[in-house]
Amino acid sequence: MRKLILATRSSRLAVAQSEIVRDALLAQGAEVSFLYVETAGDTDKKSPLQKIGGDGLFVRKVEQAVLSGQADIAVHCGKDLPYRIEKGLCIAGIPDAADERDVLLWRKGEPLSDDAVIGTGSSRRIAEYARINANAQFADIRGNVTMRLKKLQQGAYDGIILAKAGLDRLNIDLQEFGHRILETDEMIPAVCQGILAAECREDDAEARRILEAITEQKAKQRFTIERNLFQKLQADCSKAVGVYAGIADGRCRLSALFGEKRAVAEGACGDYEKLTEEILARLM
Repeated sequence: MRKLILATRSSRLAVAQSEIVRDALLAQGAEVSFLYVETAGDTDKKSPLQKIGGDGLFVRKVEQAVLSGQADIAVHCGKDLPYRIEKGLCIAGIPDAADERDVLLWRKGEPLSDDAVIGTGSSRRIAEYARINANAQFADIRGNVTMRLKKLQQGAYDGIILAKAGLDRLNIDLQEFGHRILETDEMIPAVCQGILAAECREDDAEARRILEAITEQKAKQRFTIERNLFQKLQADCSKAVGVYAGIADGRCRLSALFGEKRAVAEGACGDYEKLTEEILARLM
């Protein structure tokens, strides 16, 4: 087996996520090295994501490294994937998923007031948390997880909302903060939140084979169902969008947020196309 080059962003969280894929590949007998890529979202660390805009803000340059042959595999956070990936590439590996939920954090020992200023750059989190607390105020926040936690501790915000998967992968001790885990019925997660997606060239049979070998089927099922709905919504980061497929015993509870609308449909996992159409009929 040839040595595989894995393209990843260089942030601490991106590297931690890529190491999960690397370790799974090593267990399959592969040799792996990293290629670090700076994306448009990494270059501009101050502007709101909605202002930077673009399709695949944290993804496209990593994909280009694979298309150009500089790398064999790209590792993405599932929630960063645009609804359309680059032509000639495919998502071939989906390792075991982490926690899909969001977490509200504040400084330990300081009660969070109803009119607290919550740091988030996510239209989805703003829309969903405003439903939980109509008096909350919001301020944009950029930077990696460590930087955001530091800004919280320094008093730039009263609270911040982050993905629990990222906190877990960085081994952040939630007991150091006041915190509340937001269940999926309170705050619908971002599409494929907590899921990692390993991408390769469609014509690279060897890479596809080894990535399929590290795929966890329940995570793949959730990825497939959520992406199916997301691709039909065709929304970017400027729109409040959330999709979550809760799967148990062959059944799926598909929840979605689109703008100010919410919808839920339930049925067999194999009928996810039908569930998607039910959701779309209520959201569009």
